[in-house]
Amino acid sequence: MTNTALDAPLRTESSANAPSDNKPQTARPETAHAVSYVDRRQLTDALAVLPKREIATVLRDRYVPVTDGPASRGCIITDRASFAAAIAAGRRISGWTRQGDLLHVVHKTLSQRLAVAAANRLHAVMPAFSARHQLTFPQIIAGILMLFGFFTAMWIDLRTATSVLAISCCILFLAVAAVRAASLLQSSGDDEAAVPKLADEDLPVYTVMVALFREVEVVEQLVNALRALDYPAEKLDIKLVLEQEDIATRRHLAAIDLPGHFEVLVVPHVKPQTKPKALNYALSLARGELVAIYDAEDIPDRDQLRIAAAAFAAAPPSLVCLQARLAFYNPQENWLTRQFSIEYAALFDLLLPMLADNKMPLPLGGTSNHFRTSVLRKVGAWDAHNVTEDADLGLRLARFGWQVGVIDSTTHEEANCRFDNWLHQRARWLKGWMQTWLVHMRSPRRLWRELGAWRFIVAQIMMLGMIVTALLHPVFLGYAVWVIASGTLLASSPDILSSVLIGFGIVVLIAGYGFAIAAGARGLVERGLGGMWLSLAGMPVYWLLVSLGGWLA
Repeated sequence: MTNTALDAPLRTESSANAPSDNKPQTARPETAHAVSYVDRRQLTDALAVLPKREIATVLRDRYVPVTDGPASRGCIITDRASFAAAIAAGRRISGWTRQGDLLHVVHKTLSQRLAVAAANRLHAVMPAFSARHQLTFPQIIAGILMLFGFFTAMWIDLRTATSVLAISCCILFLAVAAVRAASLLQSSGDDEAAVPKLADEDLPVYTVMVALFREVEVVEQLVNALRALDYPAEKLDIKLVLEQEDIATRRHLAAIDLPGHFEVLVVPHVKPQTKPKALNYALSLARGELVAIYDAEDIPDRDQLRIAAAAFAAAPPSLVCLQARLAFYNPQENWLTRQFSIEYAALFDLLLPMLADNKMPLPLGGTSNHFRTSVLRKVGAWDAHNVTEDADLGLRLARFGWQVGVIDSTTHEEANCRFDNWLHQRARWLKGWMQTWLVHMRSPRRLWRELGAWRFIVAQIMMLGMIVTALLHPVFLGYAVWVIASGTLLASSPDILSSVLIGFGIVVLIAGYGFAIAAGARGLVERGLGGMWLSLAGMPVYWLLVSLGGWLA
């Protein structure tokens, strides 16, 4: 079969009229034997007069309501699933068409509108949560007043002002260390792992979305990994989302014979050109009750969707998102990948499970997130203007009162092995965390009210604490070296302020390094990477590189 991704940006097996694992998409539905076929021209006419409120029905359920009168309840179906949805909505079947024809017409008539909506959805419905505008006027005024107050205090008493600032930063450093210490108490495994899997007939339809941009080298690996997923094909809705200008990846994908439950979407060129905008675009066409997000280089465990579906089925409705664990398939490639692997092991095998168990806000990883589709749409989906849309969405879910969990299933991806790529990736992440903190701190009182005291404090530690520690780590080290070299540490009669500052510094040094290295060691055990013990000694150097990324951000 020939993939038509270049010619028809919305592509399914049905568009090529080829045999498929998903028969209803390519053949006349058995339930439509008494109605006539509707061609693309007729579909275009039907969509042209369709009220805007009905567009979501077309995209989600793949049937087209027919508006041939004020009391019309007719519709054009595409397959058995759309027939069932139409009957459930109380509609009569007035025609049928191939799903590929419907998707072709949807692209021709709606793709630009969908792309604009994908770029601006959150800002349009919840502007207070959007990073489209970085700083509000009150934040600017507050920042100016804080700077004015600090510099005034420095002018009055430089030593006292800088010491108070340093002690405040030490307290924040200790708070971050305390969260890491708490993660060391996390027990191995997850409750979700023991949940029995569902029978095939009980599984919900699952949409899997992958945003691709210049991914020629890994696209075949991705398709093979998605083919290998242990989930019924008739209940899978896999969407590979490409950018219009990415001709190379589109050509490469066009040469691959994709099963019928794969769909290639090409997003029209609408700024900003970001991963969250591409995901929002695909979400508007998602059919699944559940949605999973993967990255191009990901290789998820084969049964990950079954594990997530079972966990959702057994959980209360308030659990709306599950984060799978992330690990690398090239941890031993070089020094950088070993350090990156230690960091991920401590984060995904210890820290995030601890936060989830205690119902704390969870900064999601950028991949292997599983959602209840209805809630994802309800909270505005992803912010197309935030470069760490995952962390932002995790905090937004917490603010709306929803819970996020962690499942004991792993997705393996490729660790950045080149320093320049790693540095720019880290700078982008830290920039996004800065964006996210500024967005959610537009109204601190509202954030406190929505999260509650403890969750507010933990959110500040996870966001502001990680940013500040990344930026000030080299400053702290430089000060420690100066104190030792100048003899201040061993001064015979130090004043109270110096004693307090030095005492805080010693505690921060021991607790910060100690708990971080201990978490890294525990993470290596959890991940089965016991051959990397010597790499723990390089963690302080790695943190300095993280600080470089922070200043670049």
